[in-house]
Amino acid sequence: MNDEELLMELKSKENLTDEEMQKLIRLSQSGSFKKVPANACDLGISNLEQAVDNFKKGPERAKHALKNGCYLEVISLRLQHAEFWLRMYLVVKNSEGKIFDSDDKRSFGVILKECSNLGFRTDLIKKLVEFNFYRISAIHKYLLGATSYEELRTICENTAGLDVEVGEYVSDEVGIPIM
Repeated sequence: MNDEELLMELKSKENLTDEEMQKLIRLSQSGSFKKVPANACDLGISNLEQAVDNFKKGPERAKHALKNGCYLEVISLRLQHAEFWLRMYLVVKNSEGKIFDSDDKRSFGVILKECSNLGFRTDLIKKLVEFNFYRISAIHKYLLGATSYEELRTICENTAGLDVEVGEYVSDEVGIPIM
């Protein structure tokens, strides 16, 4: 099997051994893979193994929730995924060495503001602020009549891919290319 065929085979696998991952990195275009800076571990993670598992399963769980009309679940999962990336950006970019303790109580809005103050891309901040506004109405005011369940579906549709866009931006901003 030539290198190109091996690369395609490795890319198609859902799970890789350490050896296969090293081969994938070696065969891929330079800069295709990035590692997080060492201080990115200060995100407030209480159980790394569980956090990685949850992070990997999050997008699939959100798709399943959307397909089944569980819009509050979709909004909550998107929020957590975006917040994970925002925390990473904040930990890496702040010059004061601020970290997140596992019991950190900062709201999503506060984290957004802190990231904005550190130069986070303004168009993404605007989208995230809008998402947060609708999230608050959905999660905290649904039973008070601030929104209907059908409107929650529209929020989910309008914010599809936002957490992924945030993740790609943060990865580009703070990720360290391998190779």
